[in-house]
Amino acid sequence: MTSAAPGPITFWFDFGSPYAWLASTQVAATARRCGRTVRWRAMLLGVIFGTTGASPLGVQPLRGDYARRDLGRVARRMGLPFATATPPSGTSLALARVFHAIALRDEALAARFAAEAFMATFAEGQALDGLAAAQCFAARLGPTAAAASADALAPAARLALRDATQEALAQGVFGAPFFVVDGEPFWGQDRLPMLEAWLREGPW
Repeated sequence: MTSAAPGPITFWFDFGSPYAWLASTQVAATARRCGRTVRWRAMLLGVIFGTTGASPLGVQPLRGDYARRDLGRVARRMGLPFATATPPSGTSLALARVFHAIALRDEALAARFAAEAFMATFAEGQALDGLAAAQCFAARLGPTAAAASADALAPAARLALRDATQEALAQGVFGAPFFVVDGEPFWGQDRLPMLEAWLREGPW
């Protein structure tokens, strides 16, 4: 009897989270080293914050200023260009709608869209805060992504985003990036080394 393949690392993210951007550049390599795949899942942190009472990092006194400095520092350490820590309002919703529209047809293509949209937003400073801009960006990935993104406001895509956010809440997700693997939660880009150790060495 063949044993079941190990489960994926579920990568929960919000397109407005700069730390989720940093994680998006690392999570695939982490998964490969551990013999896992990645399940990319876009959610809306604004809805999550309605439950937790938290607020966006960029608007928090002191902590927001620190985060902007820290993000530039971490990006330089990782060899990444860095343009902004606070994308325009509307970025999360526009990109998440397009992501889920693409994911309904091709999850791998949706993951590629997410990775490239993150880089465009935070590394290059592109404004992808409206649906038209997000759809135009998706079209760069080819005809399948372009056709799928046209359905970003269709009931199926809207429901997929809503269901994903509710699934995140049900799994205990309260921030981004957030990872769940084999039922074990890890919060934050800086927890990826611990997640890798957990998988490679065994739970402790």
